[in-house]
This record gives sequence, structure tokens and C-alpha cells, in this order.
Amino acid sequence: MPYQRESHFLEKNPEYMRKYNELLKEIRVWNSCGQYWLGQEASRRAKCLLHGNVEDYEKQTHSHELMYPYVLERFN
Repeated sequence: MPYQRESHFLEKNPEYMRKYNELLKEIRVWNSCGQYWLGQEASRRAKCLLHGNVEDYEKQTHSHELMYPYVLERFN
């Protein structure tokens, strides 16, 4: 009996495939601009989509929560 491959979550939901590709682009842009914490957040959200976890994908952490403490001290 030949192996029957199941369709992946992103193959079944093309709207999430588009969002996944947009997140990959965001990762490249943020990392090339030196905004590594924003790149890590985009990477986390992309991994959630890759595993089919839409709930965690929709939990977006905003940039002011991602900044390192020493960066925040400069603004205070």
C-alpha cells in the first residue's frame, strides 16, 4: 500500500500560506535593519502557522513590549 500524504495546514488554508510568506519577508526585513526582537516575534508567529496553531499566531506582542530593558532606560 503506497504512502498517502496528508495535506498540510498551509495547503488547506491559502490565506494563512500568504500570511506565512509575509511573515518570512518581515523576518528578513527586521533582521537586516537590526531590529532583531521584531524579527524574533515574526519568527515565532511564522512557526505557529507552520504548526497550524492559529490561536498563538494571533497573539501579537507589540514592539514596546519586545524592547530590551537597556533600550527603554535611554528613553526614560
